[in-house]
Amino acid sequence: MGFARPRQAMTAATAMLAAGRGPYESSIARQAIGILRREFGDLDAAIRELRQAVRLARRSGSADREADVLATLGIALLQHGRTRAGLSALDTAAALSLGTTRARVLFRRAGARWILGRHGEALDDLEIAAPALLGAGDTVWAARALTLRGHVRLARGSVALAEEDFRVAQRMFATTSQEHDSVVAVQNRGVVAFRAGDLPLRLDLLDEADRGFQALGTPMFDLAADRCAVLLAAGLARDALAQADGALRHLARLRGQATMRAELLLLAARAALLSGDPGTARARAGEARTLFAGQRRAWWAAHAQLILIQAGLAEDTASFEDVVPSGPTAGGAVSSVPVVGREAGPAVSYGPVVGREVGSAVPAGPGWR
Repeated sequence: MGFARPRQAMTAATAMLAAGRGPYESSIARQAIGILRREFGDLDAAIRELRQAVRLARRSGSADREADVLATLGIALLQHGRTRAGLSALDTAAALSLGTTRARVLFRRAGARWILGRHGEALDDLEIAAPALLGAGDTVWAARALTLRGHVRLARGSVALAEEDFRVAQRMFATTSQEHDSVVAVQNRGVVAFRAGDLPLRLDLLDEADRGFQALGTPMFDLAADRCAVLLAAGLARDALAQADGALRHLARLRGQATMRAELLLLAARAALLSGDPGTARARAGEARTLFAGQRRAWWAAHAQLILIQAGLAEDTASFEDVVPSGPTAGGAVSSVPVVGREAGPAVSYGPVVGREVGSAVPAGPGWR
């Protein structure tokens, strides 16, 4: 219920706590609240809720429950920029869990590795998680695993394989009540259309996804990043910069994910560079590089460093056109830099939204929970 109906989910979880249930049920309620705050509100508050959920799970004596909450906490810590602590929580969860729970944990750890740009390691986890979830008949989580695999494949340049994963996942979600995940599947198909150079289809799918998210009342920052990528491809760099800066202000008001902030800053830096404003590009890229470095995301930090170099050259060069060509070529330059998403981001309810494809906007992530 969490992503599809966040208000009802919050009400139900709060009522469960008010009823004074035991530690096991209270852990589930705290976890649900933590997930909702992580995705739609205050990340610091989310981490506090999830730490309480872990303590309650331990009191319940269920290692399975503890592992599940630890995995959710691990994603939240990672999104907060605390990479080492997040990965440690995910590793502990994997060691504690068995069966289907372990497959779900490995899916989430794969999402964390995807956010960090560790695509080979992400596929290693997914090679275990996806077949296990499919074999268990766990349709929702199996579809999420396929969605994440699609994002990882796209990041590695396998566009056709990624599209097939997204299409299969969309068909699977259509058989469930996961409305949010179904809308994310539409958005993900748009990512593939963008990579294939089909801008009209990309715009149609973006509009369709936007209508779906608005109907559900679930704001998606990666969708704003998608719009920026489309604007850049159309040569509207200043509009893309305004879109990215607006999303950054909204994210700051919500005290949202540090990983998403870094990705939006990188996107804003690219837009500023293409609009002929190397000073702003340098400022945005510098902050992004600092955040990526603190988050131990070397792959992303390298791309931020590249824009810093380009911005420095632009400031020192008499003709900015010698550094970043204008017109359609500038739009095409966007595809050389990944701008995410949300990172581990597939349809991840209770979890990432992270777009991490080279040449795409911050793509929608699998539903982390």
